[in-house]
Amino acid sequence: FGHVELALKLKDFKHLREVPESAQALCPSNNASFDLIQTMIDQVMELHPNSNYLHIGCDEVFQMGECSRCKTQPRDSLFLGHVARVAGIVKTRYPKVTPIIWDDMLRHLPPSSLEQYRIGELVEPMVWVYAEDVYRFVPLPIWEKYAAIFPTVWAASAFKGAFGETLYIPNVKRHLDNNLRWLEVMANEGPKFKLGFQGVVITGWQRYDHFSVLCELLPASIPSLAITLLATSNGYMNASLRTKINTHLNCGIFAPTTYFNLNNDPFLWDTYSRCTFPGHAFFKLTSRLNSAQKEAEELIAMIRKQKGWMTRYNVRHNFSTPLRVDELMQDQPRVYHTIASLARSTRDALNDVFDIITISEWVEQNIYPLVLELEEIQKDANALKARKVWPRRPFPPLKDLTRLGVQTSDDDEDIQVPPG
Repeated sequence: FGHVELALKLKDFKHLREVPESAQALCPSNNASFDLIQTMIDQVMELHPNSNYLHIGCDEVFQMGECSRCKTQPRDSLFLGHVARVAGIVKTRYPKVTPIIWDDMLRHLPPSSLEQYRIGELVEPMVWVYAEDVYRFVPLPIWEKYAAIFPTVWAASAFKGAFGETLYIPNVKRHLDNNLRWLEVMANEGPKFKLGFQGVVITGWQRYDHFSVLCELLPASIPSLAITLLATSNGYMNASLRTKINTHLNCGIFAPTTYFNLNNDPFLWDTYSRCTFPGHAFFKLTSRLNSAQKEAEELIAMIRKQKGWMTRYNVRHNFSTPLRVDELMQDQPRVYHTIASLARSTRDALNDVFDIITISEWVEQNIYPLVLELEEIQKDANALKARKVWPRRPFPPLKDLTRLGVQTSDDDEDIQVPPG
């Protein structure tokens, strides 16, 4: 329903959009929408013929009831009717398969509407909350409503993703806290359901949606996955599990002798960088990138904003002193080399995991922008140093300021610059 961007972005399926300008949601009143859905269901089941469950999504339907066919119908009816129809397709074509849906679009719906469409007999809800405070997003009244409608329920946490669209390393502290809070919620709310909780699904995102950039990659997230899996499977996380963690992460002789401190080491770089779990090379690389990124950003900020000889103003007017430019540029070659070398290291670290398209995309997002900025600074420095004779001050006002309401001439005549 929502998040069908991978299909709706295409010309072939553009006519199925709820809003013509957006590929986010399809129109539930267009029968052709269900031809697409059925094809997608069949493709997934062909790849997973032994699955007992099929997740049919239906989360974050931001655009609903807006097209000419849908706007005359209540939004609740549009949503529940669509869910019922899709669940019916699954049950008809694959009788042994139970459909699962995300729960967020159900949270505000009255029990009478859910009962009218017999949603409790058609699907199992998966309640997703990736923050630490689960009850803030799904308070007690919603749990009581769900327990009255559904015999059972799923929980969804995360081991990567969820805390920032552009992150390249997961904050293990936050993900562990999220999973531990879920264990508490499941213990509290499970008895309210006839069949209790089915379990917790620890999700790992690749993107926030089809149009978003890559977030944390799996190789950088293996320590987070190991720790959240151990926490949820054991029901707790404390120092008694340290040996298991070290074993799963293949730490060997480099196994930490103390329990990890997530307050001081939330990404676990200090704790597990010497372990040799699958993906360890890229995990260590993200630590190097973090340090290099900070150094590069500090250098760029110093050159462009904090010092007064290579600002955008200086560059625009090609006006500075070579002595000061040389001082500012002292560290640029070293920082540039460090950043550029990370691109090659990324290729080597990910070659056995991803194709060149994914590797290139990640490098373009996380390393290439800094390379370009540092190269631009070098180019500007060269231009500033090439000048041997400079104009008198003050400079003529910048003509482009007129569009901001700043007068740049007197009586429509250019300002005469006085000598001096």
